[in-house]
Formats: sequence, structure tokens, C-alpha cells
Amino acid sequence: MDSIALWKTSTPAVPLEGDTVTQPMPRRARCATRREVAGVVGALAGPLAVAACGPGGAGGSGDGSGKAAGSAAGTVRYFTWGNAFSDAIEQKVIDAFHAKQDKVKVEFTNSQSEHFTKLTAALAGGDPPDTALVDGYDIRALIKRGGAQDVTQRMQRDGIKKEDYVESWFDEFLYQGKYYNHPNMRGSSASFFYNKDLIERVGGKVPAEGWTLNDWLEISQKTTRDGRGMAPTQGSFDPASATFGTERPGLWWPFLWVNGAELIDLDKNVCVLDSPAAIESLQFLQDLVHKHKVTRNSFQGVAGAAELFVQGRLAVVYQWFTDIPRYRTEVKDFEWDTVVMPQGKQRKQVGLYKGNGEVLLSGAKNPDAAWEFMKHLGGYDAMLIYGVEGRFVPALKKANQAPEFIRSGKPPKNLASFTDPRVKTLPLMPEWNDFNREIWTPNLNRIWNNEAPAKEVAPEIARLTNEVLRNREKY
Repeated sequence: MDSIALWKTSTPAVPLEGDTVTQPMPRRARCATRREVAGVVGALAGPLAVAACGPGGAGGSGDGSGKAAGSAAGTVRYFTWGNAFSDAIEQKVIDAFHAKQDKVKVEFTNSQSEHFTKLTAALAGGDPPDTALVDGYDIRALIKRGGAQDVTQRMQRDGIKKEDYVESWFDEFLYQGKYYNHPNMRGSSASFFYNKDLIERVGGKVPAEGWTLNDWLEISQKTTRDGRGMAPTQGSFDPASATFGTERPGLWWPFLWVNGAELIDLDKNVCVLDSPAAIESLQFLQDLVHKHKVTRNSFQGVAGAAELFVQGRLAVVYQWFTDIPRYRTEVKDFEWDTVVMPQGKQRKQVGLYKGNGEVLLSGAKNPDAAWEFMKHLGGYDAMLIYGVEGRFVPALKKANQAPEFIRSGKPPKNLASFTDPRVKTLPLMPEWNDFNREIWTPNLNRIWNNEAPAKEVAPEIARLTNEVLRNREKY
């Protein structure tokens, strides 16, 4: 019978200079069949079956606050995702934790793939890691179904204060007035990366604070040319030899916000994607691809955005902070930088922030030691390592304003575009992934593929979403 390994230990394949790579520690082997894993995901509709000893988990105090700081000891199993590059950064963070204390040892596992499926299977099987990074899209669903411990009292006991962090980020996953994660990790505002040399070569205006959606379109039109100088709307345009203005952003939500539109009104339990502003915004994105033909998505067989950017063939692209390390390493022949979101009709600056939460799992074998490590992850030393190395933007204000981060001497010069507080977060209710998978993605694809105009599709998305929202539990 086919099986899926729940734990696959990884060490950095390409350590960074100066890294000490520890050998993986042995694990108790346990495999789940594909049917079991599928069943676990389905079972998330109800409470997770977890092994716990009271509100604080095994070894915790009855009130959920756990043991006092400094008394915790033992091994912590830490579960996250990433690649060889990010594993090396994680190891630096773990080494820093080991260097400042010797009571708690961290055992690090990279899930490699299917992170949330493996995590929920481990929870249902009664052998979860102690702490894990959980994607923002999944975290409230995990909390609602009993997979995460309330850490509010631990935070209060140990003096963790919201004002020390970027406040809009700190509360992103607050659920029914309680905290189930700390810190809010691996997050950032998305920003536009741009190829300064390419834009200036065609006489374009380099984007800066206050630029607009129309400026984005104009830059994209000027920079989309093939090797003979032909425009994309000309029949003989050759995409194989072309530079492209942009790509149709997968992160489509802030392009509604800048025009005053919303996705869901959580107070009224209503999807508002059928508003005139939302329809206009979605149509603008459709037109970038199919009317103006200034995106890499406008043509078949074109390389991905990151590859095109590295090749110097993409002018502007909307991406996360985590794309910085690749560009620092691979871009050699042109100057690049980043800039905040363009402004829309409201002429106000609005960006997108999304994080991922570090969670203390229900049924954790060593919750108090795990909490000590979680505090380290949310502290200055770890946050600065993550920021300087390009893993994610530090949520701790002291770290994201540190000279080592802001003025590291590495591109981009405008790192402040990723710490800009003028951002909104997504309405990541527990049902988010259900909406996205079953309703939004298939229907939005009709717009992205030019099968129907936004004015036809958006009202249908709102109608279908509202049928589900009628029964949504408010949190």
C-alpha cells in the first residue's frame, strides 16, 4: 500500500558561509496511507483528535500559562517548510538559540511538501511536533478545529507587548479575542520589484512613492517590445525575443483596495466583489493581459516572472520579500529596486500584508520548552537574522528598523517598501481556503483567461460566496 511519510528530516544542502550544520536527530517512524491523509483533511470539518493534558498541553500548568521562563528543558520538535537556502537560515536562528542557553535543544524538520496535510495528519495521529509554522491561509481553520493552543496567558506573563511589533501585523490571526500564535512570522508587505535600467532605456519614468495604476500601465506598454522593437499588439510580435512590462499579479486583492473596493464585509457577512469599484479593478487586470498584452501571461510558452526578471526581460513585478535572496544572488547586469503599491482612484496608499503564524500545537510533548523557542523566534536576534538574510520582514519594530537590516548595503535600496505600515490584511476567516478553492479561483480564471468580462463574473462570485457566508460563525 502506498504511504506518505509524515516526517522527513532535512539539513541544509547548501549551507551559507559560517553555518554549523547539525546532523538530523532520529525520529519515531510513522507513516499514513494516502487514504488516511485524505481522511484527516476531511476530518478537519470537525474537532481534531489530539492528545493534551489540560489547557496548557502536556507538562503545562492548568491555567494555560505553562512553567515560568527559564525552568523549561528538553527537546523541541520544530516543523516548517522551505528549501535548502531557507534551511540554512533556519539553522542560523537555531544556532543562535542554542548559543544563549543550554537547557532546550531544537530538532528541526522541513516538511518538503504538503505541509498542512502532514501537520494535520500528525495531530490526528497523536504525535504532533511541539511547534510549527502555519500558513496564514490555514491558521484560523486550525485554531477553530482545536489544533492550536491558546498562548494569550503565556504572552501576558512574559511581557510580550503588541506595541513592540508592527501592530497591524501582530493581530492578523487574533481569534475570538485570543492569541494562538507568536510570532507572526515569514510575512511582509508585497512590493513591486522593478528593473531600473530597462525602464530608463525606453524613456520610461521609474516608479516612486505616489505612482499610479496608469503609471504602471504606461511603463508596461513602453517596455513590452520584441527584439525588432515591435509592440505586443502588432501581429508579428515575437515573444521569444521580447522584454515584458509586467505580469498579471496572482496577489490580486490590493488592486481592489486601491480603488476603494473590498472582498468581504466581515461585519455584515457579505461578499462585496460585485461592487462597481471591484468590477472595474478586476477588469483592469484582465485588460493588462488581453487588451494591452503587456504581461508575460499574454503569450504562451513564456518563462516565469522570476526567471524573466533575472534575465533582465521584465520591467515591474509584484512579489513578496522572500524573492529578494534570489535576485541578490543572480541579478548581475542591471540595477533593480522596489517600490510600494501604485495608487488607484482614491489616491491613497494601500498595500498588502500577509504573515504566517508560529503555533504551539495541541498535544505538544514539550509545550513549555517550545514556548521558550517561540519567544526566541519573535525576539530581536532571530528577527534580525531573518531580515538580513532575506527570509522575511521582521515584525519586531526594533529589528525592522535596525541599521543592519535597513542599510545592509545589499539591494534593494528601498527596503522600506516592505515595512510600510499603510497596509491591509486579508479577511482570513476559517473558510478562506474553501472560498478560494471552490468559488473564487475557478470563477476568476474565467476573467484571467478572457472567457468572460469582470462585470459578468464578479456578481456570480459574490452570489456564490454569500450563500456560504449566511451560515458563517463570526469570530
